[in-house]
Amino acid sequence: MQWFRNFLPDTNVSLSDRGLAYGDGLFETLSVLHGDVVNLDIHQARLKRGCNRLNFAVDDHFWQKIWSFVDQQAQEYPDSGLKIIFTRGSGGRGYLPPDSPNFEFILGVFEKPNYAAMHQVGVSLTTSPINASINRSLAGLKHLNRLENVMAKSCLPANYYEAVLVDANGFIVECIQSNLFWFYKGRLRTAALMVSGVQGSLRSRILADFDGCIDIGRYTLEDLMLADEIFVCNAMSQIMPVVRFDDKTFPIGPMTKQLMEKINPI
Repeated sequence: MQWFRNFLPDTNVSLSDRGLAYGDGLFETLSVLHGDVVNLDIHQARLKRGCNRLNFAVDDHFWQKIWSFVDQQAQEYPDSGLKIIFTRGSGGRGYLPPDSPNFEFILGVFEKPNYAAMHQVGVSLTTSPINASINRSLAGLKHLNRLENVMAKSCLPANYYEAVLVDANGFIVECIQSNLFWFYKGRLRTAALMVSGVQGSLRSRILADFDGCIDIGRYTLEDLMLADEIFVCNAMSQIMPVVRFDDKTFPIGPMTKQLMEKINPI
């Protein structure tokens, strides 16, 4: 994996960086296809929205520098994955951030996994024993505080691809590293993310592009069991059909296939 720190090749970061100490930052995982970042506009908007929520006062010049550098790496590595880590840098007193942050921009380039076989046969899904946190102030953000995802991944059985995280009230939020969708009687359903979860880039793309009825709400595992088709998605795997949820099997149905043909890149 090739790493860059503040636009130069580097593998070092300050031990006082607030991203390390407090998770005071954000990240994005980008898929590059034929030299172009897939859904770049959605990633740009989400990162900027996250910076605004965390009160990162990033000026236009720095944004231009970031996205110019991302484009440069996409051209250099035309079929790769890019990971952006953006922290407030060092400084401040304890939790209190500095008045003038010295932002750290970190970018990693990595080889993309090949999901083609799994797209054809589908994957299995179970329920995680780890709950998703409820915090309206952080909901939707792709922030660096990801311990619950680490814990959930650590206890994911080897024969399952993903696990559903519910909150303390038993409502579905998302999966460990994917957003979750399902079809029920021809309607597309997914969890509302006002108090938990990550507004995934592909989730946003699907909600914008789906030509049909969408229900966004508070759902339980019992609701998911009634699904006709299930799929999960993220920037790297794209739309991934689910053929088993615990002991129940599901088809790779026509509506999932139609969305895959429309949205998954060739």
